[in-house]
Amino acid sequence: MVFDRIENAPLYYGLGPRFQKALEWMAQADPTQMKPGEKVVIDGNNVFATLFKVDTLPRAESQLEGHRNYADIQYVLNGQECVGYALEGTVPVTVPFDPEKDIGFWNGDWDTITVRAGNFYIVWPQDLHAPRVASGTPEPVTRLVVKVKLN
Repeated sequence: MVFDRIENAPLYYGLGPRFQKALEWMAQADPTQMKPGEKVVIDGNNVFATLFKVDTLPRAESQLEGHRNYADIQYVLNGQECVGYALEGTVPVTVPFDPEKDIGFWNGDWDTITVRAGNFYIVWPQDLHAPRVASGTPEPVTRLVVKVKLN
């Protein structure tokens, strides 16, 4: 997992051309021109984004998710949330991985990191993550999620 501020995004261009394209796009994206939930194609199926305007959830209503085919870059634009985190293999599976949807779910004992406006994080297949966890009372949050194809 990588956790940083958007102004440091160029430090991660070395992860590869798809990551560079995603991070450059993310840093200049205008969310006012995007519709929540709508897929924005950046580079075909290799890099695409979705804007989320949602309320955070109590931890008890959250669960970890994981992906195999795509890395997630999640960037909080407004508000604050926590992201739950655990390494795959350290918590039990609750919904087996679905290769068609590129997602599975886990639950158990996990840590959280507070993600404030201007922060982003990158998660790989071994990084189970629970976005949208309330850091206190549930609150609105706006977040960009950019998917980067790994293979």
